[in-house]
Amino acid sequence: MNKKLLLAGAVAVAGFFTLTAFDGKTLAQQKEEIAAAVTAKLEMLRTEKTAECDTRVQTEATTRIEAWKAEMAAAPAPGKGGTKKGGSKGPKVDPLPVTPPPAKVDPKKDKMDGGTKVEEKNTKMEGGPTNTEKKKKKMGGGN
Repeated sequence: MNKKLLLAGAVAVAGFFTLTAFDGKTLAQQKEEIAAAVTAKLEMLRTEKTAECDTRVQTEATTRIEAWKAEMAAAPAPGKGGTKKGGSKGPKVDPLPVTPPPAKVDPKKDKMDGGTKVEEKNTKMEGGPTNTEKKKKKMGGGN
């Protein structure tokens, strides 16, 4: 009888824990609750980190503005007429030298004269060898 009583008590305790552990919720309900809790914690962390970032940016901006104001105050104020302000035009650069465009040559006129090479024309007029004759001699052909 003692064994039956102990066994019945163990079953009663196990049944009690089984019934009260899940509060009668299904697996889908439990997953939804977990997801909601995780989302809430993430939102809380996100707002906290955003606030920290905003304060850091604000302090950095303030220090840079103060440094700029101090720099501007330390710079000498431009006087009346005597000094020029270094404007925002950028560095002064000398202009490039202008080369005149080449004289226009009428291609029809050159063709009428028998070519465009002036030196070759002059050698033909004088009776000396032309470039083509010089090339033939170098290659070993011709008279």
